Amino acid sequence: MREEGAVQIMYSVDESKRDPILAAVGQLQFEVVQFRMQNEYGVETRLEPLPFSVARWVTGGWEALEKAGRLFNTVAVKDSWDRPVLLFRNEWNVAQTEGDCPDLKLSAIAPVVSGQEPASV
Repeated sequence: MREEGAVQIMYSVDESKRDPILAAVGQLQFEVVQFRMQNEYGVETRLEPLPFSVARWVTGGWEALEKAGRLFNTVAVKDSWDRPVLLFRNEWNVAQTEGDCPDLKLSAIAPVVSGQEPASV
């Protein structure tokens, strides 16, 4: 999520929760999304901030996440390609998880997906 101007759309792994989770670098990106939704599509939006500031993709996918077992101070979500992403409150929580689960490989950059469409959620 280091690319300036990029907004990632993620979803809860709980299928009963359908609201998208927007992730971006900087508050301005959220304001741009709201402005465009209103002015280009006539859609009113309401943003509710979540207490997370760091996202990491799980390199080994869902299998690696399941193998890691219960994780503390993080929430698992899925991106538009149905890949697991962990949300953390801060970098300290990332370091804590990496220390507790050294076999769990995390990436600050979304894996490149070539020639695939995002999963329809």
